[in-house]
Amino acid sequence: MSPADRNGAFVIARAFMIYALVPYLGILFCPGALIMSVVGVAQSFRAPRQGGWLASSLGIVATLLILTGQILLWWILYKVPGWAQAL
Repeated sequence: MSPADRNGAFVIARAFMIYALVPYLGILFCPGALIMSVVGVAQSFRAPRQGGWLASSLGIVATLLILTGQILLWWILYKVPGWAQAL
């Protein structure tokens, strides 16, 4: 078992990140992924033998990238009717 798998908070964060990849609906899971990744980092400092510091840190970065993509998708959804009227 890898050290990231022993960090329970990161395992939950990883599940949130997978669900966050669903277009439009995934934005609901981004806050959970971000919070659980931060908890995973904190947990890895409290119990270093559990590991998961690097995985949780990369989880924060990945969640922020996914959140940026989700916001971009929502912005496009908001702008498309205006673009269609301009044609």
